[in-house]
Amino acid sequence: MSSRARILAMLLGLTIMSAPALSSAAEPPVLNLQQLTIMALKYSPQVKAKQQDIDLAKAQKDQAHAYRFPQLDMVAVGGLVPNARAPFMDNTGHLLYPDPANRIHGVNVFGHLDFTVIQPIYTFGKIAYPERAAERNIKIQEAGVDAEKGTVMLQVSQAYYGLILANQGKGAVQDARTYLSDARTRINRLLAVHSTSVKETDVYRLAMYEGGVEKFAAQADQGAKVAYQALKALIGYGPDQDFRVPIDLPTPAPARQPLNYYIEESLELRPEYTQLKEGLVARELLVKAAKADQFPNIFAAVFGQVAQAAGRAPVAGVRENPAIPDWFNAVGGLPVLGVQYHFDFGITRAKIRQAQAELAKLKEEQKTALMGIPVQVGKAYGQVQENYKASVGLEKAYVNARRWLITAFSNFDMGLGTMDDIFRAFERYGAFRGDYLKSLYDYNFATAELSKATGAYRRTTPEEKVAAKPAPGAAAAPTATPAPAVPIKPVSGKGK
Repeated sequence: MSSRARILAMLLGLTIMSAPALSSAAEPPVLNLQQLTIMALKYSPQVKAKQQDIDLAKAQKDQAHAYRFPQLDMVAVGGLVPNARAPFMDNTGHLLYPDPANRIHGVNVFGHLDFTVIQPIYTFGKIAYPERAAERNIKIQEAGVDAEKGTVMLQVSQAYYGLILANQGKGAVQDARTYLSDARTRINRLLAVHSTSVKETDVYRLAMYEGGVEKFAAQADQGAKVAYQALKALIGYGPDQDFRVPIDLPTPAPARQPLNYYIEESLELRPEYTQLKEGLVARELLVKAAKADQFPNIFAAVFGQVAQAAGRAPVAGVRENPAIPDWFNAVGGLPVLGVQYHFDFGITRAKIRQAQAELAKLKEEQKTALMGIPVQVGKAYGQVQENYKASVGLEKAYVNARRWLITAFSNFDMGLGTMDDIFRAFERYGAFRGDYLKSLYDYNFATAELSKATGAYRRTTPEEKVAAKPAPGAAAAPTATPAPAVPIKPVSGKGK
């Protein structure tokens, strides 16, 4: 073999070896429901917005806790003040003031600082109750994030199963076109030889079916596009990023537990119910905090001042005299124990009634949830069971309808059947196959709804660490009323 032939053979071999790699690199990846869910949860702006509520609740808790520590208040002023020289004794023993207060003998600057340090000692719960309520509010917001995750997961499931359904619908269209093409070939062949087995109207009837198939094809194609774009939006994929989904919808299975099991599970796991339970505790604590405002605050404090005036000289002996204060020249502090008490004619009692009314409202909301959640779970459970049974029956129906259609074609070819038999079998096959695929979608989506209704998804929420690579540029159900931030008195205590 010549050197040129060897080089050509090597290039051909390299081309053949690299072809599969190039084709696989260009092929979009297949992403399953778990991978898409992970990517959607990682990207979701709604989930990230809810997570900011957790940070806000933690900051409110830190604020409530910080009232346990000392608080420093300072007031500093400065300006101009008349000069004042120190008084002196004359030869006669009289005290003379060279710069009396009723005259100005030049001006100069001065500075004066007053400060107060207050440490709460005991406040009858004005700090402890709001702080404990703020801790509950963190749990409320965490449950709110879980609820938002459940909503996103349901949206992903709906678009995911819808996309697979549409793709399977396009496959059904292709099968239908094949059957209709075979029928058209037979009709045209028999019409050409003037066979009595077919009629001219069979051509029009066939065209009618072809038109119906094209309509279904357009619907399936549009449904696939909408579901695909919805999934791309949910996971944050851009226009130049693509993926594929599995070919078939998951096989249905009956619910593994009785209805009561799922109802009990919902009362344990539903994030909305978690919010209600934590909200009740928080509201009870806020009622106690409102009642604590009826009691005084016990505190320790230090009052002090620092002052100096450049143009005012302190009189000898006056600085040390406690009976003669000098506001312009002074340095000192005084530790004290104190009691602060506030009394009003109805304001505090009204605040207590407001807190009690909010607590009563939340209790009624809990009763409403206890009535509504089982109904929602029961509805989703019933849909799962109904669509499972429907899928079993419809699978049997469409499989046998397909056998009927194939047999009708065979009988027609042997002269034992008519085109009417083929058309009737085709109608039933198309209807049953479409209904079967729809039942598969309904079953899988009902399963996702049951998971959200019970809160079971909180046990199976996929971890983001195993997620597929997010899109470039992507950032890494009714709820109970959360406990609001509570204004706390400036003077508060560590006691309960």
